[in-house]
Amino acid sequence: MKRFSWVLSILYLIFLYGWIGFDIFVFSQMGTESRVHIPVLIIVIINMLFFTALMIAVITQSIRSVSSIRNKNINYCINSYLFYKYAAAPVILTAIFISLYIMLGVIVITPMSFVMPQLLLILPFLWAFAFIMLPIVWTFAIIADIPSFIAAVCILAFTKSENKISLGKCILHFILQIIPIADLIDGLYISIKYWKRGKVAAVITAFCVIVGMVAYFIVPAL
Repeated sequence: MKRFSWVLSILYLIFLYGWIGFDIFVFSQMGTESRVHIPVLIIVIINMLFFTALMIAVITQSIRSVSSIRNKNINYCINSYLFYKYAAAPVILTAIFISLYIMLGVIVITPMSFVMPQLLLILPFLWAFAFIMLPIVWTFAIIADIPSFIAAVCILAFTKSENKISLGKCILHFILQIIPIADLIDGLYISIKYWKRGKVAAVITAFCVIVGMVAYFIVPAL
């Protein structure tokens, strides 16, 4: 039976976060007096190379997940789902945070601009930032989540073929897999409920959530 590929997983992490790190570095140099100036053509070429390499890793992993289901290797799909879901989580959470931040800024500043006309100068920049940054951020998030989503679909398809869930529950789980944050909880539920896997991952997730909530409320008070 096909084993989980750590080499492919490491390449996925290198290409994904290397690409993000490179673009963050490029954006950080804009408008500064830094001596590091990368030609636009080089930036475009490097971005294309990162995109191509990452997509090769993503497509390869997706094909492996589909072929594993054909061989009834549910363990491979569950391991792939958990690894790639956790690997993509920082990117997805960042996309959610930036989206909420921008939406909140638009909701707050737009009505205030009628009372304080000087805010009208900020509003176009906020809208421009939203139209430019949101597609870029969510492109990273969607690409990063493809391997885990494909693995989730394969798990659901195999679980349904084994008559472990009804069609209605299968559709519900599919919908939950489209919703950020809920997808991880649902994925852990599927792994534990139907396949008796993922208990360690569930404990780690719960621990991280508790630590995050404690840090959120305690750190600002220090």
